[in-house]
This record gives sequence, structure tokens and C-alpha cells, in this order.
Amino acid sequence: MTKLHIQSSHFYDPNLQRDIEFSEVKNIKELLSPKGTGHVVLEQLPLGISLKNVVIVFSFDEEYGDIVFNFPKSELFVADKNEVKLKFAKLVDYLMNLKMKYDISKGIIGYEPAYDEDTMLIEWDDDPPHLEEVLDALFNA
Repeated sequence: MTKLHIQSSHFYDPNLQRDIEFSEVKNIKELLSPKGTGHVVLEQLPLGISLKNVVIVFSFDEEYGDIVFNFPKSELFVADKNEVKLKFAKLVDYLMNLKMKYDISKGIIGYEPAYDEDTMLIEWDDDPPHLEEVLDALFNA
């Protein structure tokens, strides 16, 4: 397993009633249940491809939860279109596997805020997204 290099982090522990760092988290599920938030800034994260300068934001309420991966556009979109397609396909494949493994109801990829119609690139629930259509739209925009 790849060791993650954490640059910074922040969580609030309601039991301790104070802010804590990720290294102090003993059980992430307990910390975020029934509601909780936090973030981790990573030097690099392997998500099917290696992404640098990734911010992972955790946000949970009593009913729903979001885990958001933010990274610079330049990590995915490079000059060579074939390389972009390959990176994008690997990233989506990795996220699809996470979705199935952890029974995640929906996945969204887009520019911040990804859930807005204007900035959303892909949204999928049970069926895999149609990558070629998304990539064609991106390159022809």
C-alpha cells in the first residue's frame, strides 16, 4: 500500500470538543457519524492515476454524506488528448470500483461546484458513465 503524505488536515471531534489533526483520528466512521466534517490535504493520491495536491473534504449529516476530491485541473488535463482520455478513463474506473465496493449511491465528476449542471461533467448511479461523450464534449467546447 502506498503511504500517503499528508500536508495538513483538520477535523472537529465533538467528544473531545476540539479541533484535531488526521493523525489523531482513531475511528473515522465514529468521528463523522451521525454528522461531521473535515479535510485532508495530500501531497499525492493514487486514484487509478497519481494526482498531486489533492484536498479530500468529508461532509456528513444524519442522512447523507459527501466525500469530495479536489485537485488541480492540470493534473488531469494535459496537452495530449490521448493521455487525457487515458487518465480520465482510469480515474473513472477507479471511482466506479470504489462506488461498487462501498455501495455509494452516486458519483459526480466536474469543476467546482461539481453538482451544478453547468460545471458537472459526469453523474452516474448504477450504470457506468459514457466517457467518450463527455470527453468529446470537453474537447469540442
